[in-house]
Amino acid sequence: MWDLIALFVFGAAAVLFVGPRLSRAAEELADAIGIAQTLGGLIFLGATTSLPGVIISFDTALAGQATLSVSNAIGGIAAQTVFIAVADAAMRRGPLGREVTVAASLMQLAVLISLLTLILLAMLAPGGVALFGVHPVSYLLITAVFAGFRMIQTSEIEPKWYSRRLTAEIRKQVAGDEDDVEVELTGRLVGRFLVFAALIGGAGWLISFSGQGLIDETGAPPMLVGMTGMAIASSLPELVTAVSAVRRGAVALAIGDIIGGNVFDTLIIAIADFAYRDGPIYGGVTVEIPFLTVITVLMSSILLIMFVRRESEGLGARIGTESYLILGVYVMGVLYVLL
Repeated sequence: MWDLIALFVFGAAAVLFVGPRLSRAAEELADAIGIAQTLGGLIFLGATTSLPGVIISFDTALAGQATLSVSNAIGGIAAQTVFIAVADAAMRRGPLGREVTVAASLMQLAVLISLLTLILLAMLAPGGVALFGVHPVSYLLITAVFAGFRMIQTSEIEPKWYSRRLTAEIRKQVAGDEDDVEVELTGRLVGRFLVFAALIGGAGWLISFSGQGLIDETGAPPMLVGMTGMAIASSLPELVTAVSAVRRGAVALAIGDIIGGNVFDTLIIAIADFAYRDGPIYGGVTVEIPFLTVITVLMSSILLIMFVRRESEGLGARIGTESYLILGVYVMGVLYVLL
């Protein structure tokens, strides 16, 4: 068992070390290709930061571990939402919510809540409807994620909450920001990205392999291991990125990376459904998984309230009230699974 624990820790450390470097390499590569501020760039970056979670859920689904696979994906979204509360504490100059001014952040949360609701409906719907062994919702998720990214991009370039004149000025400013970034596409840039992607993919497999082994050795509930150990370990790059971004004043970047990554993470469940061999994966999960999904929807809804309310004064160490609520909901959810 100690060998498995060592492998798990090594995999998590590799994700922590390589993840931020992979994210930066992906951003540079997207800039060089010319898609940094486009739909393709958003998907490109989201895919790289979610790679450990994809590997873990795909591998566990192939092994027939439906609960472990889905709890890793949903648990990752919940953990990354908690990371926003951690970033709020790290900022130290007032509630994070008042720094968010981009309409795209609100659209990201609205899309995320809609996608999580689709997943919840697939779990609760009666009958085992399948199309080529895959639930129809999985096909719908793939389409909805890409459509959601398109709506997020549109809301950033053409926000509808301003007058037409101000909207045109914002569009020009965004276009100007795109032109400011020029990175030369080189073989070294591509090679560095591929090396980091291979390393983090291997780290994700180590976490998956050791996590499944620990479940067999200890008899721990698959959902608990998936929603805490695996999900948090695979989400460490987002934590590092969020904290470092808010400390240097790039709050919008931190929020966009995490919530945009959460939207992409819902696609992991569709990928796992294709890998699962015993019918639609939604019917193979335990009853706690819908509970975890509802908890994640609740946390995302509280975050949406934070961004709309824009609290000017927080509690304690100038942390937003909603951040405390998000942390409280997450802790209560974990305790419910333990008990």
